[in-house]
Amino acid sequence: MKHLFRALIFTALLPAAAPAQNPVSTLPNNYKLILDNPDIRVLRVHYGPHEKVGVHNHSDYPTIYVYLSDSGPVRFTHDETPPFVMTRPPVKAGAFRVSPGRPERHSVENLSDLSSDYLRIELKKIPLHSTLSPKRGEAPLTLIQGDKQEFSDPELTIHRIICSVGAPCPAAGPDLPTLLVALTPSDIKTASTEKQMRNGDIDWLPNSQSLSVSASTPAPAHVLEIQLSPVSK
Repeated sequence: MKHLFRALIFTALLPAAAPAQNPVSTLPNNYKLILDNPDIRVLRVHYGPHEKVGVHNHSDYPTIYVYLSDSGPVRFTHDETPPFVMTRPPVKAGAFRVSPGRPERHSVENLSDLSSDYLRIELKKIPLHSTLSPKRGEAPLTLIQGDKQEFSDPELTIHRIICSVGAPCPAAGPDLPTLLVALTPSDIKTASTEKQMRNGDIDWLPNSQSLSVSASTPAPAHVLEIQLSPVSK
């Protein structure tokens, strides 16, 4: 019994394997869950100026990153095999990036005097090893009225809708699940609802429908429309 007791004490003192760290629960000041349904999971992410964020895990879902603020470089130190460091270059509000997805475990350091704010939109129905193409969509230099398709893939499309002050802009689309992301204060109207959205607000339409976008301030309305095609794992 004495030997068994010593063995148990020794085992208890051994360093435990690093558990998966869910950032929503362990880092609530940096990661907030704002939508979770069978199609997508959306996190709002914030790194303060020169903030360091401890090691945590992310899902391996294909992901769209939508940048809500101008920010400087951010360093991601990946605690993986083999380990590596990646520094995200400065980004502009309104830019986005499409990633085919991969398992991630990393720490973060914001290297600038600017906060970094963005949405992490995880695409739960698109397989990890799909043919989804990586893409960086730059923010427009000026907000000129229009509806421009900025990304097209068999699995999703992304439109940038900009609407000047004065008249609503129609944005009818096919009957597909749609996520709207407001990049400036915008009014969204569908056949059944009206909603005022601020920068970073989202609106989920399980089946897209005829809608209109209009400006709610003297600045133009600016919205990303992300439409998902039906894909089975």
